[in-house]
Amino acid sequence: MADRRQRDRGRNQNQKYQSEKRPGKKRRWLRITRKNHVKTMVVYLGIVICMAVLCIRLIYIEHTQGAKYQKIVLAQQSYDSVTIPYRRGDILDCKGTVLATSTDVYNVILDCKVLTAKEDYLEPTVKALVSCFPALDETELRSYITQNPDSQYKVLLEKISYKKMEKFKNLQKEKNSDGDLTENAQKIKGIWFEKEYIRKYPYETLASSVLGFTTDGDVGMAGLENYYSDILNGTNGREYGYLNSDNEVEKTIKKAMNGDNIITTLDLNIQSIVEEKISDFIEAYRNGYEVGPGAKHVGVVIENPNNGEILAMADYPNYNLKAPRSLEEYYTETQLKEMTDEEQLNALNELWQNYCISFTYEPGSTQKPLTVAAGLDSGKLTGNETFQCKGYEKVGDRQIFCVNRNGHGIETVEKSLMDSCNAALMQIVKIMGKETFCEYQSIFGMGVRTNIDLPGEARTDSLVRSLDETSAVDLATESFGQNYNCTMIQMISAFSSLINGGNYYQPHVVSKITDENGNVEQQIEAELLKQTVSKETSEKLKKYLYSTVTDGTASIAKVPGYSMGGKTGTAEKQPRNTGKYLVSFIGYVPQNQPQLVIYVTVDTPNQSVLGGAQAHSTFAQNIAREILEEVLPYMNIFKDEVIKKGALMKEDTNMYTGISGYEKKAEQGESISYD
Repeated sequence: MADRRQRDRGRNQNQKYQSEKRPGKKRRWLRITRKNHVKTMVVYLGIVICMAVLCIRLIYIEHTQGAKYQKIVLAQQSYDSVTIPYRRGDILDCKGTVLATSTDVYNVILDCKVLTAKEDYLEPTVKALVSCFPALDETELRSYITQNPDSQYKVLLEKISYKKMEKFKNLQKEKNSDGDLTENAQKIKGIWFEKEYIRKYPYETLASSVLGFTTDGDVGMAGLENYYSDILNGTNGREYGYLNSDNEVEKTIKKAMNGDNIITTLDLNIQSIVEEKISDFIEAYRNGYEVGPGAKHVGVVIENPNNGEILAMADYPNYNLKAPRSLEEYYTETQLKEMTDEEQLNALNELWQNYCISFTYEPGSTQKPLTVAAGLDSGKLTGNETFQCKGYEKVGDRQIFCVNRNGHGIETVEKSLMDSCNAALMQIVKIMGKETFCEYQSIFGMGVRTNIDLPGEARTDSLVRSLDETSAVDLATESFGQNYNCTMIQMISAFSSLINGGNYYQPHVVSKITDENGNVEQQIEAELLKQTVSKETSEKLKKYLYSTVTDGTASIAKVPGYSMGGKTGTAEKQPRNTGKYLVSFIGYVPQNQPQLVIYVTVDTPNQSVLGGAQAHSTFAQNIAREILEEVLPYMNIFKDEVIKKGALMKEDTNMYTGISGYEKKAEQGESISYD
């Protein structure tokens, strides 16, 4: 046995030797050279570097554009997709009362493919639809299902309330005594509800020109709805269904982001009082001087002079926020039929404008306090000057009349405001010179937008003359508010600075922005823009304006028991000599540390007074007094004066009956101004 193994070993070695000797069969060994080794390392490092760059790039894209690509990916998941609508934020007054809100409504959606999957589904579903939604026609419904069995999206009803939707939902969830769905409930298929929101305005016409309204898609069309539209709007969410690798349905939900709320400076109660008094005036003087409403326009602004907050802003005409495109209140059916589409659109655009910020006019004698303040603050006046009023002033080749054609006689600076004497103002501005006058007009903001947080503020830069353009006649007439234009918000902002120590605040309508849970995201503080006059000038002006209300042309506006100051205004409209006027009153309460300023303008009042047509500030004064009599107690502004015996009371100056006590003075032969 051992010998055999030895023979086999020898044979194998011999074969190996013979194979090694065989020509052409040399063994070849693979050897990695240094050059190949370097190449391999370079390739390896290149791959590593590329992978690192790719990872860094992916991290960067995820960090900076992750949301964008997430939307793209989600958009490609097409098995099922449902939009989750955001809720537009609310608009509230300063005390939290909702002025504009979004209410959820539902669209009834029919999925015929699901409904026709089984014959048993048809009858229970159709009967449930017809019983819950009487507006649906059963014959038409069945016909559509028969003709479109593969349809997956058909809107049956739009914008139904939650209450109506809930009735149908209850049928789908109806249970038997065992707690299981009834047989009928299990067969109601192929109906789902698409949620959306509609804008609602609980108070309809209240503050319509300030609030504005929205169109489909939550696009703000006017007012705060337009100015703060991006803040009020949110971002829609989305729910996606898709099939995974196991053919199972999975859902991806991106939640909707609701819009923020805005808290306004408006006070619902003050706004209501203002609008009520405007409406009363319009109806009281309807069809007076001519057929039509009590005035072409009426505007009222109430502002806190110490921070620029607008407490109320209202105008006539206004519109109903539930039907902002309706003109039926202001035009007859015949007139509407005769109007072209363009004419109706123009009428709507004018209706939607906010008169208090969008319309310009010549302010009249409410300008006079600004002129006197400029003279005092510049040092051109001391306040001790006297002027002779003979009923007119000769300026160049022009004879410009005073409101009292017979002349006021000797006038002091204070009395020139009390009597609203044009002649004295023309003499004052002559002393000042046009350089000083134009400089202070600019300081007071005339010709410059206030940039109040509302859309549509009118530009007046082209309606105010520059220094080079101002002639002697222009200077004379502009001193008492003719021959240049301003807006209500410009005038009340300038006047507020005169009586608060000279501080010009940015007027604003929104005080804060909150999220949907009420957390404050932005607090809008009072913004002091500039100093218009010194505190000493302000105190002197207040003394003059107090006298103007107590014993001057503004006495009708006085509320018994309250110290207050103010100034009247009457401006003859263009073209001249047509008997058309804009009358106004601007005033403040109380005399020391004023808490509110009120500005009332009445454009073309539809009434004549004592044969003087519309040229009488009584109209504006009466509206102001009627408003203040209710607003002052509401604001807890207490009476600070003893009511003198025989003082003019409300019943003596009622804006709707007879003539006022101030006009009685005229009947008794006293020389007064109707400015």
